[in-house]
Amino acid sequence: MVVLMRKNRFLKKVMCGFLIGMAAAFLNAVSIEGLCDQARRNNAELRFYEAEVAAMQGERTQTGLWKNPEISGEYGERRIKDSAGELQNEGTTRRISVTQTFEFPGKASLRKAIANQNMTLAQLGLKQFEQSLEGQVRSLAVQYQRASQNAEAAGEISERSHGLVKLLQERSLPGTQQLLELRIIEGTLIGLQESTKEFVQLREESRIALNALLGVPSSLALKIESISELPSIKIEEESALILLGLSHNLQLKMRTVELEKAIQSVTAERLEVAPDFSVGPFLSQDKAGDREENYGGTVSLTIPLWNWNQGNIAKAKAHRAQADAMLLEARRKVEGEIARCYRAYELNRKLIEQIPENRMNQLREAADLADRQYRTGSVGVQLFLEMQRGYLSSLQTRNAALLNLWRNWLDLNLLTGGGMRISQSPALSKGSQ
Repeated sequence: MVVLMRKNRFLKKVMCGFLIGMAAAFLNAVSIEGLCDQARRNNAELRFYEAEVAAMQGERTQTGLWKNPEISGEYGERRIKDSAGELQNEGTTRRISVTQTFEFPGKASLRKAIANQNMTLAQLGLKQFEQSLEGQVRSLAVQYQRASQNAEAAGEISERSHGLVKLLQERSLPGTQQLLELRIIEGTLIGLQESTKEFVQLREESRIALNALLGVPSSLALKIESISELPSIKIEEESALILLGLSHNLQLKMRTVELEKAIQSVTAERLEVAPDFSVGPFLSQDKAGDREENYGGTVSLTIPLWNWNQGNIAKAKAHRAQADAMLLEARRKVEGEIARCYRAYELNRKLIEQIPENRMNQLREAADLADRQYRTGSVGVQLFLEMQRGYLSSLQTRNAALLNLWRNWLDLNLLTGGGMRISQSPALSKGSQ
């Protein structure tokens, strides 16, 4: 009775996931490339990075524009007095001038160069996010399919055990051994239900996270075409990958651009003290009895007497030192991450080679054989349960290794700036899930 009550609670918990899985069976399967294309079209965060590039382009355009000319005017009263202070005449005075400001040579070109680097940083950030987004979609798709396979296998074993429990309950139990065997299977069934729940939960979490990246409602069912067990592109040796990463890693490129920008910022701050100058024509009229007109040109400029921009220069130098340190740290981090991912990839690859797919088929057949032989009394309950647990544990281990291998491969692809072409091997593909 206790087992049946727990079973009912378990069924209620996984009912939603089961219904979504049934709905997915009627959908057209989507390829992994189709999912990546959909993410590029609909992902909201990707639109943010694209808008950032557009903003930097606008900043670059604004940087190249001249300052607007300035117009100024003066108007007042004019009085003429003699040496004794007696008022002789009075009238008006007025003046108008138009000036155009010109920057000291080199300022505008440096500002344009810094704006170009800001735009380059935005473009690199966009490209890096696109690669990261594609890697996340592929990783979640693999995780979804591996969790689905685990859930299917656990459900198959659970259904097989339920059948045995029902069969033993219908039989008369003449002895203690048969009763204990029934209780052993019932106890094992509880653990199988927990495993099935975890696999279904992981599958649903993967589906929800993948839908979020695709920009679709989280409740939408999902059906993915089969994905190759192994990436068809064999990775190079560790040293070659490190060289590829040091030359193509997008984060390193961004750090390099930031260093170049910091160097030019120091030069720009030093040049900031150089005076800008304004030139233009002026016209003035004075009227107090007689009418007097003056016209000509005006020139004005700042004199760097008190402020030599020492604070901003020191600040720019400090930012350059930071950029130097960040570039060095990024290089070491890329080297370390590539080495870590490469070794993890090799460990997972060797583990998968020790558990080939045909061995999993043999284990599945052996689990089914143990079920049939137990029903006829040819094998004991311990051998039956060990066979079921061995099959499920091996499948779970193999699927975990496959998922980790894909993650390592995708991380290496991101660390090398997309230098490893993502592909699939049709020879390793399985049927659609």
